[in-house]
Amino acid sequence: MKKQLIAITGAMALTIAAFAGGAFVNNAEAQSAQKAPVILIVDRAMLISQSKAGKTIPDQAQSLKANVEKELEAEAGKLKKEIESFQKNASLMSDEVRQKTEQDLAVRSQYGLPQRVQIMEQAFSAAVQQAQTKILVESQPILKDIVDKRGATILLDRSAVMYAAPETDITQEVMAALDKKFPKVEVEKVSLAEIEKQIKEAQAKAQNSKKN
Repeated sequence: MKKQLIAITGAMALTIAAFAGGAFVNNAEAQSAQKAPVILIVDRAMLISQSKAGKTIPDQAQSLKANVEKELEAEAGKLKKEIESFQKNASLMSDEVRQKTEQDLAVRSQYGLPQRVQIMEQAFSAAVQQAQTKILVESQPILKDIVDKRGATILLDRSAVMYAAPETDITQEVMAALDKKFPKVEVEKVSLAEIEKQIKEAQAKAQNSKKN
């Protein structure tokens, strides 16, 4: 009786093992039947800095910055001369004219010129960023073609990945196509005259909104 019980127990164990093994095989088959995601990596920062178009940005930016600084220095020099002239001729002015001129020069010194410096710096940074964005925009169709050809389901930027196999990185492939398609990008020029125009337009809008 005891031997029969052992035999039955053993048979049950083999049956359970067989079912478990079958379940494992079936599960493995189901997993293999599912398509694994194909992940590709691209380094957008490298596209901006190392592409032919990207390499044209620094020289343009340096030239633009020099022109901006020259215009601001000229404006500062102009203001300095006006202040010196006022100081020499203030005693010859009427009280009303003297006070008005003094207030105007004080506002330009404390707010006007510093505001223009800040706006020019912002405009300069925006011009460089806009040029960099153009490179990324031009790379989009290239990325799409490569993703479609490789049947990729996910495309990640290198900055978001801790590690990736070298064969998943398509940066050089994208850059080669980008260099042929878009070898140069123009950094939009920034001038003090344009800034002055924008400031006046903004002031006019503010005054109109107050009236309405």
